[in-house]
Amino acid sequence: MKRVCHDCGRAKEESAFLAGKAKRLSRVCAPCRKSRQKRHIKSFYRGLSTDERHRITQRRRAQHYGAAHQPYSRTEIFARWGHRCGYGCNASAEHLDHITPLSRGGADAEANMIPACAACNLSKGALTLAEWALRDFPPPF
Repeated sequence: MKRVCHDCGRAKEESAFLAGKAKRLSRVCAPCRKSRQKRHIKSFYRGLSTDERHRITQRRRAQHYGAAHQPYSRTEIFARWGHRCGYGCNASAEHLDHITPLSRGGADAEANMIPACAACNLSKGALTLAEWALRDFPPPF
């Protein structure tokens, strides 16, 4: 049996209208439900401050890697470093980098954070500071 979606107005099979764990019939088809959910999430995050969005994202990443998360202020770290890259290139910092990466057992804490320009942060990746320094800046001897 076909049903008409309340949002897009298209006629689709009834199976496209099953929603939730109980698989109850909905007035909206699955693609429209997914679109609504994305819009809701975007509007929720848009209403948060930059620090709050960053805190939520970083807490989730820390949980994924099994690292401890201690709340910190992204704007305070940038202000303390004068919005400059902490790796010595003196470019404008756009990213916050974990000195010891989360994937290598580093903590998600203010003591392990440093502002970095995109070039330094992306070239460092998941390397430790020592590994990155040896790879990008080999000793002269």
